[in-house]
Amino acid sequence: MGIAQQTMTQTDLRIYAATRDHVLKTVRDHVFSHDPLTAIMLGRDLGSFGGVKMRGAGKSTQVGGASVKIRARLGKHTGFQWMAGPFAQHSVSPDDNLRLLQANWIHASGALVLSDYDRGVNRGEEAMIDFVADQTESVLLAAADDIGAALQTTSSPANAITSYDTLCSASGTVQGLATGSYVNYASRGISLRGTAPASRTFASGSFAAQGIPNMRTCYNNASEGTIQPTVIVVPYLVHEYYEGALQPQERFAGAVNVADASFGAMAFRTTPVVASPNTPAGYMNMIRVGDDGFQVKILDGFDFNFAPFKAGSNQETHVSELQWKGQAILNNRTYGCNKLTGITA
Repeated sequence: MGIAQQTMTQTDLRIYAATRDHVLKTVRDHVFSHDPLTAIMLGRDLGSFGGVKMRGAGKSTQVGGASVKIRARLGKHTGFQWMAGPFAQHSVSPDDNLRLLQANWIHASGALVLSDYDRGVNRGEEAMIDFVADQTESVLLAAADDIGAALQTTSSPANAITSYDTLCSASGTVQGLATGSYVNYASRGISLRGTAPASRTFASGSFAAQGIPNMRTCYNNASEGTIQPTVIVVPYLVHEYYEGALQPQERFAGAVNVADASFGAMAFRTTPVVASPNTPAGYMNMIRVGDDGFQVKILDGFDFNFAPFKAGSNQETHVSELQWKGQAILNNRTYGCNKLTGITA
């Protein structure tokens, strides 16, 4: 009896590709664990930060579309009115308060490169598997670090995703809308509610002198009813300032109920306060994560996906491109998100 012919769906170098694909999940979990915000926004485990409720809460996948589009209601519909009686004329004014925000996809790439020399030195399947696994981890580590850093930077590299610092502001044109033209499309900072966007400030100063009061104002200005920040991200030094300002009972009270106990016990109004190596010095980012706040949109099919291996042009190499296409967006610049800057001891 004849044996049916096998059709291989994996046509590129099998040992390379099989090893690369085998280590993806374990490497990703390891790579994304070192920075809590990177883990939250890119959908990986939080590692030593634990928990499941915040994992991937800021990640969303969009199927198709030339850009990321957001529908934002920037004003109140004026068609509602009290009637003088059953025969009074009702309003026929349409609701014209929706605006379409747009963010272009950002393209990022890494390269898993294996040379013929590598194949010769790493003889045998076990040696090659170890080598490819190490190389795959290196590519993913670089990608995660760069994307995580870009999320919070104050000086974005060319062609990078839009940073939280740019999105959470009270000036400039963001996602296609000019802040000066739309008063309800700007973060509030620590200025009084109703302050014109051009006059709003985010600057704090000495934490010992005004840190906690400014945190209260920043949090309140980010809150609108039940819409509140879900995580507060700070650099390690500001984390120490905050911890030093708290009494033990304040620091640990209610920790079991904070983000599923996933962030130790540092919280402000039950919102976890976590230290990130990527948060700029002197910053405190109060972030509402998810589809009504800060979010990373990823184009379906390009979520850290490796392309098939191909031979290098005029080189003794084979290359598999790591492809990532996405964008950081802020669905609401006024409610849920805010920040403090210039925090010192």
